[in-house]
Amino acid sequence: MSKYVKELMMDQLRADLDGSRSVLILDLKGLDAIAEFRLRRDLRKKSIRLRALKNSLARRVFNEMGMDGLSKYLEGPSVAAWGGDGVSELAKEISDQVKNLKQPEIKGGAVDGVVIGPEQVEDITKLPSREALIGRVISLALAPAQRVAALANAPAAGLLSQLRMMSEGASGEGGAAAAPAAEG
Repeated sequence: MSKYVKELMMDQLRADLDGSRSVLILDLKGLDAIAEFRLRRDLRKKSIRLRALKNSLARRVFNEMGMDGLSKYLEGPSVAAWGGDGVSELAKEISDQVKNLKQPEIKGGAVDGVVIGPEQVEDITKLPSREALIGRVISLALAPAQRVAALANAPAAGLLSQLRMMSEGASGEGGAAAAPAAEG
């Protein structure tokens, strides 16, 4: 293969990754064409992309991106998976597909540039989604403000209920006092 073709392949991989620093490396050996087509179709629906790798060229690209630890997973047939809504969704979907198909294998990957092994990919699948984490952070940030608002409104609400009770009590006493006076 000429140097020009290799450069084109490396440029294409860089462009496809588009700066993504979260990548999983898979081995799809043992899948027939139909199963691989279904896998790719299901992943594409979730915006997850797959790309077969030429290991020597992928090593160069990953080294340039600061993920040189991925080199140890680039042995034999290798496929890169990236994309989706976040790292946990990527790991969950790939892990589910691997379990369903029973043939592919997760070799390892990188999360935000940090190289991880196959065991750690399973740990990532247990994490909540990005949206759930953002929701938790927002609720934690709003909790003190909600408490302050509740405490600020509590005395006013208490005062209002006491005024109501006093006004109802006064009208109730006035009505009872007026009735005996009318009899007399």
